Amino acid sequence: MNSTARTAAAEQVRALVGQHYRCTGSFPVERGRIREFARAVQAYHPAHWHESAAARLGFDALVAPPTFAALVWQQARREILERLITGYRVVHVDQTLEIGRPLLAGDVLNCDFTIESFRHFRSFDVVTVTGALTDQRGRPVQTCSTAMLVGGGEADTARRPRAPARFADRADPVVRAAVRHCGRPRAGGLDINRLAVNTALPTAGVTVTAADLANYALVVGDTESIDRDRLTRAGQPVLIAPGQLVLALATGYVSSWTHDPAAVVRFWAEFANHVHYLAVPRFTGADIEFNGRVLACDRRRRTATIAIDARSQGRKLFGYATAEVSFAANRGR
Repeated sequence: MNSTARTAAAEQVRALVGQHYRCTGSFPVERGRIREFARAVQAYHPAHWHESAAARLGFDALVAPPTFAALVWQQARREILERLITGYRVVHVDQTLEIGRPLLAGDVLNCDFTIESFRHFRSFDVVTVTGALTDQRGRPVQTCSTAMLVGGGEADTARRPRAPARFADRADPVVRAAVRHCGRPRAGGLDINRLAVNTALPTAGVTVTAADLANYALVVGDTESIDRDRLTRAGQPVLIAPGQLVLALATGYVSSWTHDPAAVVRFWAEFANHVHYLAVPRFTGADIEFNGRVLACDRRRRTATIAIDARSQGRKLFGYATAEVSFAANRGR
């Protein structure tokens, strides 16, 4: 994109600040999609897979993993790029997810989004977009705010190509224990009255392979990224995992610690610049090590704030990341 075209595109986006838009069509939260997404992000709490396990937690349907709304945000982002912010290539900077209640099988979601702000930063423009999800009754359930670096130069190769969303219709999977989180879920969970500031969470790990990236890309409708987001390191092809997948694995780490798939009510992650990304060697995969500590406890509200550190191959995957967990999460719809 030459400077004239970029200036015109910037003015187009600047004129959209404050405007509200509704995504085309609604998004059904189906049982099969929950399981497909849970497999893709290695979320193995039984409530994502079996209605009986969800019922024991007070839900009347399967519980979606905390970042399941990434499927809707991907659809919204595709519309934003195709209809409004045309001619740009995009890199995520940070993302905030507010979860009013967990998404359940049977929900039907609508997505409204607003372009909140636009500013110029070095060779990029920074666009902040907020999306709001409402259910079939028109009640708000989740919001997501994303800051994106957008640029049109040929050197910007970190874009996420658009592709139609596709979901495989598979039989019930055999739940495998590939993720090495903090033990199996157990009844009762944690007691906030026993938590203290600076309490360390157990170290946990997960392995991400090229097959995992392909599966995630298929589920969220971003299959072209597998071929485009690749590097070569020490003579071996390396794939770049999407930040949304890393965020999903991080929320899974926190959920596993709480033993409650609905405990995470807010997550904020700074993907920052090109230093913070997960490189996955095509033939060997990549190990991620998660650590965390308690930043704050609010016993009156029964919430805790957790700082999360994720590293792979000596590289930080977040500039900064925190999660707020609730020990009195609302149940049901």
